[in-house]
Amino acid sequence: MIRGVVDTNVLVSALISPAGNEALVVMAINQGLIVPCFSEEILEEYFGVLLREKFGFAAESIAALLDLFRRQGDLIDAPPLTGVSPDRGDDKLLRAQRPGRLTSS
Repeated sequence: MIRGVVDTNVLVSALISPAGNEALVVMAINQGLIVPCFSEEILEEYFGVLLREKFGFAAESIAALLDLFRRQGDLIDAPPLTGVSPDRGDDKLLRAQRPGRLTSS
C-alpha cells in the first residue's frame, strides 16, 4: 500500500478527464491501493478549488471525492511548517508528508 499526499491539480485533472492518468490515482484510492494523507487545511483547499465556477464540477462529484478521501485516507495533524516551499501555498502539502499525529485511518 502506498501513502501519499495528492496535489489539488491531480484531482482537478481527474475530474476533467475521467479516463486520464490522474483519474487512475482516484481509482487506486477507491480500491485501497493508495492511502491519501491530508489535513483539514488540504481538504479545504481541495473543496475551494474544485468548486470554482470555471471548472463546472457538480457539487455531488466534489462531495463524493472528498468523502472518498475521508473514508480511505489518513487525516494528519502535522506540526507547523512554513517557508519551505517556494510556493507558500504548498507548505500544507509538505507538512502532511512529515511524521505527525495521525488523527484517523
